Formats: sequence, C-alpha cells, structure tokens
Amino acid sequence: MIAEPARTLAPTARAIWRGQQILGWTVAFVLAIVVVRQIDETLSAIAALVALAGLAVGATVVPSLRWRRWRWDVRPDAIDIRHGTFVVRRTLIPMLRVQHVDTTQDLVEQRLNLATVVVHTAAGSHKIPLLRERDAGELRERIAELALTADEP
Repeated sequence: MIAEPARTLAPTARAIWRGQQILGWTVAFVLAIVVVRQIDETLSAIAALVALAGLAVGATVVPSLRWRRWRWDVRPDAIDIRHGTFVVRRTLIPMLRVQHVDTTQDLVEQRLNLATVVVHTAAGSHKIPLLRERDAGELRERIAELALTADEP
C-alpha cells in the first residue's frame, strides 16, 4: 500500500480559491437579480437565495476543505497527486510516462510569487497548482531529472 502524499500547496491558495468563489457566486447572484427577474420574480428570488447560500459556503468552507485535501509527493518512480473538494481524486503518474514538465504563471500567480507545475504525458497533463515560485522551479527540475533516469536499467 502506498502512503498518502504529504506535501501541500502554498497557504495563499486558500485566499485565491476564496476570491474565485466570491467572484463566481457574486456573478451568479447578479444574474439571478437582473436576468432571471425579467423571466419570473419568484424564480429570481429563489435563484438569488441559492447564490447567497453558495457564496456563504463557497467563501468559507470550500477553500479550506480544498486546501486540506490537496496533497502531492514526488518519488523516484512516480508523482502522486490527491485533490478534490467533495470528491477526492488520487492520481499516480509513473515517471516512465512523463514526457516533459513545465511551470506556468497566470497574472494572480505572478503577483503573489506562485507558479503551477504542469506534468505532460501521452495521455494528457496534470497540474500541481499554487506552489511558491521557487518550490515550483525546484519541483520542475526534480521531475525532469527523475523522468530522464526512469527508463535506465
């Protein structure tokens, strides 16, 4: 049995996810008030209440729960990623399958000195988001090195 991964994302991930939740549910609330009201006022009130409930849960519970469940580790033979909010998914990526690895930074990540590591395989790509910029660079280099030596006897 393989032990659960133990490494975490940067603590600021919770603040970023909280902001995303607030933005998304605020847009839903405005749409409920403005657009749905044109169709039916009762439906608009219900949609607005659902959006407010979503905002309350999304801004308080979801970021902390998501951060607690996001774990990752890199071993010589595989990359182990566990993530999810309500449904937890665990992925093992064999080093033999890694084709290349890179880091990306969106505008928010650049501002907060964070980066995302993207591991590419023939089947697709896997992300380890919201790492400290320095940690992401070190992780990218380590995975690249392990992937190069993975097929050696």
